[in-house]
Amino acid sequence: MHPTVHEPMRPTTSRENHPVKEFSFKAIVYDTLFPWVKLLVPVVCLLTGCPASSEWDQQWQHVQFTLQEGRLQDAKKLLEDILPSLRDNGPTDERYGQVIFQLAEIARLEGNVSQAESYYWKALPLIAQSLGPEHVRMADPLTELATLYEHKSQPKVALPLLKRALAIQEKTWGDSNRQLLPTLKHYHVLLMLSDRHEEAVGILTRISHLEQTPS
Repeated sequence: MHPTVHEPMRPTTSRENHPVKEFSFKAIVYDTLFPWVKLLVPVVCLLTGCPASSEWDQQWQHVQFTLQEGRLQDAKKLLEDILPSLRDNGPTDERYGQVIFQLAEIARLEGNVSQAESYYWKALPLIAQSLGPEHVRMADPLTELATLYEHKSQPKVALPLLKRALAIQEKTWGDSNRQLLPTLKHYHVLLMLSDRHEEAVGILTRISHLEQTPS
């Protein structure tokens, strides 16, 4: 999943915001055919010479398809079924952190803030151990946690988390990259909420310069 300025979060009880389709012919066909496709892909690739995708790739594609269909509970079940084998591999398996982060995202979409918070915190050390503490993926759970604490009226808790995410992104992309704009704008908001107005003015100047940079 890459970060934007988040709108205030609220529980997703509206079917308009997160439609879950009770009947989807496309989904039924996919769920029916998926086990057969899973068996046939290696055979086809053996005959044609194309590289076969791994079982993990197929599982992850199935999860993403289910999420696109709006079937959050089904996607959650698929991830929970995958989790034991990844847990056995230990924290250095990057897929472990990936699944935990995706579970956090589902909890957030469902409006389960406490569960999302718990999963985001759990994802952080897993990503750090598998990819490294400076990897750009570390910025994702840090940004989401900052957003959660902002919405809980705890900007001073959110601020260091987002500052860390910004530092990681700057190290990866450079400090003049327009990809930093969403995080910088969010950081500016948190500085204002924390009454750190002088720093906020500096960030606002930086935002203005970046917005004038050709994309």
